[in-house]
Amino acid sequence: MKLSQCLFISVFALTATLALPAQQLELKDGDRVAFYGDSITAQRYYPRYVEDFLLTRYPKMQVAFFNAGIPGDNVNGGYTGDAQLRLKRDLFPHQPTVVTIMLGMNDGFYSPFEPKYLDIYSTGYHKLLDSIQSNLPGVRITVISPTPYDETTHGTEFPHYNETMTRYTAWVRDLAASSHYGYADFNTPMNRLTEKAAELNPSFAELLIPDRIHPSEPAQWIMAATLARTWGFSPIVANVHLDATQPAATSADNAQISDLATKDGKLTWTELDGSLPLPLDLENGLVRFVASVSDLACMDQEILRVDHLTAARYTLKIDGKNVADFDRSQLEHGVNLALYSTPMEDQARDIDGDEQKRMWLDETHFVIVQEGPQLPDEAGMNKALEEKDALLVADQRKSAQPKPHAFELDPQ
Repeated sequence: MKLSQCLFISVFALTATLALPAQQLELKDGDRVAFYGDSITAQRYYPRYVEDFLLTRYPKMQVAFFNAGIPGDNVNGGYTGDAQLRLKRDLFPHQPTVVTIMLGMNDGFYSPFEPKYLDIYSTGYHKLLDSIQSNLPGVRITVISPTPYDETTHGTEFPHYNETMTRYTAWVRDLAASSHYGYADFNTPMNRLTEKAAELNPSFAELLIPDRIHPSEPAQWIMAATLARTWGFSPIVANVHLDATQPAATSADNAQISDLATKDGKLTWTELDGSLPLPLDLENGLVRFVASVSDLACMDQEILRVDHLTAARYTLKIDGKNVADFDRSQLEHGVNLALYSTPMEDQARDIDGDEQKRMWLDETHFVIVQEGPQLPDEAGMNKALEEKDALLVADQRKSAQPKPHAFELDPQ
């Protein structure tokens, strides 16, 4: 796999990065996070991946997440009700402490930029914010730019609409700058992704935003990573530095190293990381491509570095499973295990498997409650969905706890 440029950071640059003061984590234990938006939020991909981020990076934290995205919505609402009804039905009952708002794709009315439509957007957006703050005192709000309308990779149905989204992005950015709201820019990194992809692999590029509006699952990892960075999530899964001639680790950030030993050129140790890597589907070619042309791996660093090895090449095994073969120079400079299939990656994928099931339950709840028509026993059905969701949450939290693993570096 071709690695992201982020992975070729020198050891000194990486050390300097880790030495910088950590950005304060925006989320707190006990927070309730609600994602408000249109169909891109209703797809439930980037909200799911943000929750994956939290579960794998901060396994001890307990934060609840809720999706309040409705297909076709704009700042004034949509087919399931106007904005005030939406807020009362879909947002306020959850009593969130943190709310994200991502709207705009439907607010430009799929036309070249029109100032009158931006005025409607601005007025409606401010009404949303006023209502949220009035009904949820103390709520922390993060406003998110609209994603691009893709006119780069496979033509356009609505010429110049991406320029409209760029202007709406500027408006949201300025709103955040003139207020106390957090701001996450999804537009810029997604535009960069499609431009770079179109240059390197046009076939893959067309799959990133296949209908020009809704980013695909792999592409939405970029959006989740952007929000995670905005909220101060640590990029470090673990950062381990070993010396094959020493009986203890040179350094271990967010990891515990024990039983380090060398025999017949083989280096063995037990490692307990404090976090897990992201549950990236490394068997999916488009996921690997997204990782290779973006800075996604910069938010998913599980670094192993080993000095003073004697053989030219080594096989890394974890719990007896072959992970990859590395040259001595690769190990000396540091490899990112987050981009390889490991037992830790398998554990993270199990967490995301439960997250996907929770996404399905949430979509079922949407069809029952928001879409209608009403059914006689909606309350009973909702209770059953909530009970199943609670079981999955408990299973996730258990699965998120890191485990010790046996590492081996065998000379070839």
